[in-house]
Amino acid sequence: GNDVVSIAGLNTPVLSSRRVAQNIVDEISRDALANDLSNVASKIPSKACLKVARGNSVAYEKRADLLLIPGSNQKIVTAAAAATLLPPSTVFTTRVFGKVDGSKVAGNITLVGGGDPLLTTSDYAQMEKFPTLQRTSLEALAQRVFDAGIRTVEGSVVGNDDALSQSRYVDSWGSGVRGIEGGPLGALMVNDGVVVSNPIKPDDPSLAAATEFTRVLRKLGVAVTGEASSKGAVPNGDSEIASIASAPLVDVIAEMLTNSDNNTAEILIRHIGFAHNGKGTTESGLEATSQLLNKWGFTNYVLKDGSGLSRDNRLTCSLLVSLLSRPELSAVFDHGLATAGTTGTLSDTFNKSPVAGKLRAKTGTLLNVKSLSGFLPQKDESTLIFALILNGTAIADQGNYRPLWEALGLSLSRYPARSLTAAFGVLP
Repeated sequence: GNDVVSIAGLNTPVLSSRRVAQNIVDEISRDALANDLSNVASKIPSKACLKVARGNSVAYEKRADLLLIPGSNQKIVTAAAAATLLPPSTVFTTRVFGKVDGSKVAGNITLVGGGDPLLTTSDYAQMEKFPTLQRTSLEALAQRVFDAGIRTVEGSVVGNDDALSQSRYVDSWGSGVRGIEGGPLGALMVNDGVVVSNPIKPDDPSLAAATEFTRVLRKLGVAVTGEASSKGAVPNGDSEIASIASAPLVDVIAEMLTNSDNNTAEILIRHIGFAHNGKGTTESGLEATSQLLNKWGFTNYVLKDGSGLSRDNRLTCSLLVSLLSRPELSAVFDHGLATAGTTGTLSDTFNKSPVAGKLRAKTGTLLNVKSLSGFLPQKDESTLIFALILNGTAIADQGNYRPLWEALGLSLSRYPARSLTAAFGVLP
């Protein structure tokens, strides 16, 4: 406006720290953050978005509603849906059935999958790029069979994965990810479907699981006569010999987030589908997830899988920031997101940044796709929540995205100004 305020009568400088109330410092802090972030945003490709919020107020946004390929930031949606649509007490249980006759099992034992994506043998765990944090030990299950007194299985180990869909892949996955980054999927998966001694994954993960369980039982001293097979129902009259439950749901979700575990994401979507309409399919899980997002007021997205491996997924920075801001989901993200320079997919990023050990985020990577969404905790209530999705030629090359990530981390770390002198950029 044109109102001129006369300040001639003031002897103290206008910018004296004695005159400046905290709300002015806050305002300057917010402006400085927005300015820093607009500098970062000026360097992002045209197919990219950046949004940063403080609590419920937007600190900065650029193209926040542009639909982009999110890569593994899709797992933020899957985490939100699993935490909301599955009971918190959920565990996934793998069971062993057979006809017990003294120390023998007369005929086959059936290994029945309960959709636990974290069943792992100790030797496989050592081969993983990001070792499973909360693994369900296949050796422990074998030990329970041994502890039940079983020393001989007269038949074979037969794998059963009837609990969820037996569709092994998601339709829209490219050939470059099928069986390599994700799948083959099923309710009975051990070691992500890998047979430790075999360089090629069997097409049927329940056969791979039965093969591994046979190996583990034999190593423990249980004689298994036949070779592993699959597609077996539990015969009438067989009883449960042993079982093992996964870690609680919140830990399974954390595994998916910290290590960006693709199979866990896809199996969780199928569990969501089963809870939704009794069909443990990807489609029914995505339908339930869409209904939840719609209920929360979102319509601008495309969901094709749970993991983000599909190039047909589309999310916005607004949607991701909003999910990360929901109070009822904060415990899940707090528990699960990787920590900068410390854990999971962020263990080798931000190591020398001021946000190392503090910033929590989910990464995402596909060809020409790089995403990073999460939060930087603050001492007061003003935690900074951010989403950055980059789509563009060669953007997933370190030389292209790392400077943007580092600049974003630096901008977030400088908020809020700790003192008036910092706020005004005046050196003491």
